[in-house]
Amino acid sequence: MHGTQIAQWGNSAAVRIPEKILKETGISKGDKVEITSVAGSIIIRKKAEEKKSLKAAGMLSEYSNPELRKLEKNAWKKAAVRKYGSH
Repeated sequence: MHGTQIAQWGNSAAVRIPEKILKETGISKGDKVEITSVAGSIIIRKKAEEKKSLKAAGMLSEYSNPELRKLEKNAWKKAAVRKYGSH
């Protein structure tokens, strides 16, 4: 376990993350991360990269049956939650 301190950063709070923790998690300086709170704990995880195939599927959905667009959107959302978890 590593100790650190919460600091002021503009109108927000900042925390310094030790290099060892970054290496252990595969997170690098400049990576986009998601931050959530669960049961009084703060969880920081690397944001999943958007896949080009998902972008293409989103563009193709514009040409699909309008009645099915909502179902398609919900199906993609559920698949993403299963793969990457919810935030």
